[in-house]
Amino acid sequence: MSKALITDKEYRRFEDIIYRLWYVYEFGQGKSVRLTAKESQRLKQTLSQLKRDYPRAHDIIVRHFIEHVYYTTIAREQNVSEGYIRKLAKNGAYYFLQIYDNNKEE
Repeated sequence: MSKALITDKEYRRFEDIIYRLWYVYEFGQGKSVRLTAKESQRLKQTLSQLKRDYPRAHDIIVRHFIEHVYYTTIAREQNVSEGYIRKLAKNGAYYFLQIYDNNKEE
């Protein structure tokens, strides 16, 4: 199996962005985590474009990071290995950051 496209530093940045999204989705705006309307719109655009361009990676990211479904569960449902799902998620994170950064420039 080939190596994931994303570096550890980039993946940590992705996790921070997704954590903020999950926190607001789960608990609403809080003292420690807030999303402005502009950030929220940017995240929506990024996720919708990711869904159009990479639907499988989008589904894995949303199910694992937002809905907290384990990689093993997703792997069993799709009859593939957990390592393959993890790799798809990491590559999806790479594509997410590319789209996210491009949306910032617009």
